[in-house]
Amino acid sequence: MSKPHNSFHTGVLTLIFLFLLTIGMANLYSAGSESVYFEAQLRHMFAGLFCYILFGWFIPIKHVNTYAYLFFAAICLSLLVVLILGHTAGGAQRWIILGPFRFQPSEIAKLAIALAVAKYFYHNRSIQAYSLQEIWPVLCMTALIFALIFKQPDFGTAGICLLIALSQLLFVRIQIGFRTIISIVCSGILTAFIGWSFLLRPYQKLRILNLLNPNLDPSGSGYNSLQSLVAIGSGKQFGKGFLQGTQTQLQFLPARHTDFIFSVFAEEHGFWGCTLVFILFTAIAYIALEIARESRDCFNALLAIGIAAIIMVEFTLNVAMVLGMFPVVGMPLPFFSYGGSALLTICISIGILIAIDRENARGSQSRRLEAI
Repeated sequence: MSKPHNSFHTGVLTLIFLFLLTIGMANLYSAGSESVYFEAQLRHMFAGLFCYILFGWFIPIKHVNTYAYLFFAAICLSLLVVLILGHTAGGAQRWIILGPFRFQPSEIAKLAIALAVAKYFYHNRSIQAYSLQEIWPVLCMTALIFALIFKQPDFGTAGICLLIALSQLLFVRIQIGFRTIISIVCSGILTAFIGWSFLLRPYQKLRILNLLNPNLDPSGSGYNSLQSLVAIGSGKQFGKGFLQGTQTQLQFLPARHTDFIFSVFAEEHGFWGCTLVFILFTAIAYIALEIARESRDCFNALLAIGIAAIIMVEFTLNVAMVLGMFPVVGMPLPFFSYGGSALLTICISIGILIAIDRENARGSQSRRLEAI
């Protein structure tokens, strides 16, 4: 049974959201060798704030539920269009260009898969544990999103979509016997073998090998990770100060406005600044899970869990990547990395969390009135 609703969540979530947006913009200003990145991200931020307010206070969560499958289908169609007509940059075909606007469907796909999984279990509610046969539609939707994004190629984002769906499945009762576990393990080993032998490109394999030995190619594929570690280490406890990071300002640090922007923050603000960021992201995830626990609606609960996964999986893997604990796969840091589609996805996701929390508040108030 749900606990009484705590209206404290919306206020705290909003404060953390605005604070992370602010320090993210300041960090991007410090990281950008060209002001065009900061100016463009400023426009993205205002668009994101508009969407945050729109989804948080004006679009009822029941409408999000109603159009979840339609939204998922639209994103899959967009990903297919990307593979056929998409704009290519940096060796990857990931963008749709519409006049002055550039849209990256793979970023929005993270929210789409969270919506689709939540919608499936909402429509197929069961008081008993689900069998593997009953969750095949979820696995197929996840595989479709994964394949479309992996083909771009974008292994990092495809993997995040997979982890988001798996995170939601962890909160669903599923019948798993010994034979099923053996089948899953064998399938995983077979998939890894096929992926390594036939699907991964040479540069992707090299990135994985660099994780095991950063000095394998220090001037090539291992350069980014090594420079990132130098930047983070030079920040020490309290950092060098805003705009004072030598690795950043002297442009030794690559991809400093996108994938390795956390290294910029670590160099300028040190261990304690990074600790604050860790606390803030953990707080968002905790509040999202609390909102999920207070939800009496299956869709709302699983969607809140999915949003927590979107933020924490991406944050954790990006930080692990810049620390040399995960392969370099091209993964943005929420609120910090340059990119309109990524920022828009995060803003909409937080707005939806607010909407779920407000729905919980109305339900809690109704129950109190009924009790009276």
